[in-house]
Amino acid sequence: MADFLSLHTALSGILAARAGVETTSHNVANAHSTGYTRQRVTQLSREYGHQASYGTIGTGTTIDGITRARNEFLDMRVRAGLGLSAGLDVRASLLAQVEEALAEPELGVSAALADTWNAFEELSLSPTDPAARRNVISTLQALTVRINTVAVGWNRVAADAHVSVQQDVGEVNRLLEEVAGLNDAIRRSTGLTTPNDLYDRRDLALDRLAELIGATSREMEDGTVKVSVNGLTVVQGDRVNELTWDAESLRVMHPSNVELTPGGAVAEYKRFLEVELPTRQAEFDQFVAILVEALNSRHTSGTYGPGLPGEELFAPDATAFTLTLVMTDPDRLAASGDPFATHDGSNAASLAALREEPILGDGRALDQIWREIVTDIGVSARTALDGASAQAGLQNAAELARLGAHGVSIDEEMVALIEYQHAYQASARIMTAVDELLDQLITRTGLVGR
Repeated sequence: MADFLSLHTALSGILAARAGVETTSHNVANAHSTGYTRQRVTQLSREYGHQASYGTIGTGTTIDGITRARNEFLDMRVRAGLGLSAGLDVRASLLAQVEEALAEPELGVSAALADTWNAFEELSLSPTDPAARRNVISTLQALTVRINTVAVGWNRVAADAHVSVQQDVGEVNRLLEEVAGLNDAIRRSTGLTTPNDLYDRRDLALDRLAELIGATSREMEDGTVKVSVNGLTVVQGDRVNELTWDAESLRVMHPSNVELTPGGAVAEYKRFLEVELPTRQAEFDQFVAILVEALNSRHTSGTYGPGLPGEELFAPDATAFTLTLVMTDPDRLAASGDPFATHDGSNAASLAALREEPILGDGRALDQIWREIVTDIGVSARTALDGASAQAGLQNAAELARLGAHGVSIDEEMVALIEYQHAYQASARIMTAVDELLDQLITRTGLVGR
């Protein structure tokens, strides 16, 4: 009877080794699959042994399951970093586009301002020169185009941000549906099989959700996960609460009609549209309003022709978005400060002096105001880029740590394959030995004494 028991014990070793080889083969095949988690066969000794007069004889091994080498702490660490890293990347990208729209210094407003002051200065030296007058109109037109180009460029950045956040919210809803579907499949599979590959697909979706909107998850007793964003549940079992993006109010809404505070990339898009860009546009509008007021008031204080008063250069209601040059006739430029002196260029000189003349109560000139705006945007863009680069380094370290814990190492799998191969051979050798013993027992029993 003990010999037959040995056969069953050896068979259990063969089956366990075969499962190990198959699992190792699955690992190797998915070594480069995105989101795949290394799997291992978990073996236990059989619970009940054979009771003999001299003690209990083990009856082999049993496969307890095929587990994933997943570390929940590393998942939480990576997902928290994904949201932060994605937000910083979005901020750096948007501010870089805002800075790029300025086209400073060669093709920006500062160059157009410098050309305008130089043109007025030349006009002050030759107030009756037609070429000098046409040059002033040309530089004013270039300044208008440059200011409006910046405004249009910033509006385009805002429009792109709206499209991006709408697409991200759409992707979030798709991922929520995927997680809910996987929850249902995992719940139905639990107890029958080990749905490790379904777990991997779900973890991949949870990583992306953390990156897009800062979603967090908690595993439930039935194997499903509950997904929430800032405390509001978006997935519970196979039920999904889809989110919506209100472009008018710049809000992400939960189906319960409660505003959701997102994280990740969506949060930074929302912050840019709600705070960052309006602040920059307000500063730009204020600068343009000061510029228009200064040029209009200085030009209307002069005269042209036989004592005719100067007119406004720009439309009175001009803003960064509707700046319009209304003075396009070179002959009507009020270069003179004396109504009866045709060759006087004092008013043109006064306009040129706006380059360095204090405009505001704090003593800042127009050029200085613009330089401060450009510098502030540049510093913000550079700071955002440095922050994104620093976070990327930290995120890479977290990703590598997690990859080391659950990724597939070909060298490690080869070692495991050799171990399982030797275990299989050893169990097969035991069966051969037992078979030879049984053969001796069956064929030679009763031959003694013949």
